[in-house]
Amino acid sequence: MRLQLDRIRVLAVDLMGTLANTADKTFAVRGSQYLAENGYDISPDRFRALYRKRYLEYSMGNFASDPEFYSVLSADLWSGRPQPWLEALTDIRIQCSPPFDDAQSFLEQASQTHKLILSTNHVREWARRTLVNNHWQHYFQALVVSSECHFRKPSRQFFRELLNVSGVTCATEILVIGDSLVNDVYGATGLGLQAVLIDRNDEGGERKFPGTVPFVQSLDELAERVLGKQFVGR
Repeated sequence: MRLQLDRIRVLAVDLMGTLANTADKTFAVRGSQYLAENGYDISPDRFRALYRKRYLEYSMGNFASDPEFYSVLSADLWSGRPQPWLEALTDIRIQCSPPFDDAQSFLEQASQTHKLILSTNHVREWARRTLVNNHWQHYFQALVVSSECHFRKPSRQFFRELLNVSGVTCATEILVIGDSLVNDVYGATGLGLQAVLIDRNDEGGERKFPGTVPFVQSLDELAERVLGKQFVGR
């Protein structure tokens, strides 16, 4: 894959794993602890599996609100009426997803020269809260979130929605930035958009993706190359 950086007008930026840490393991422990404090014992692995199953449904738009989502999760955990205190798990999840150190500076720089669109498999309200908590909301001119469009990356319909809201006429004017080879890179390029993989693996091991895939190891590196109109491949 060759990037044509001189054509890029829009940066479609993923949220979890790209701008903010993925919450899964830390959240599984803290969520399990929170349930134990409220009289329900469940292992982190079991909690993680149950929560992820329902969260994936929520990120497809299958629940109308947090109360509806947590009422179903409550039924998964025990038989009985919904437990309103479960809704605090959303706050815990967001707390377990701190921003990467390079996210703020990247958004500041990139928003001066490109239109930014948030492009994420997420629950819209949770994504919006994450942006507000990190003071990022003013950098983005649009949000494409799976729970709202009812398609998750790498679906072609998701990227069609991204193309529709981008305001550009040519797919190659959009650069998708994300940490998933399948969801972000292959999903975007399958519809003709450009894409770059954020690979934060600092261990120096062998890459688990083809050598033709454009990648960077940080948003700082990406800012330098995108804003400098250059991209050094492998």
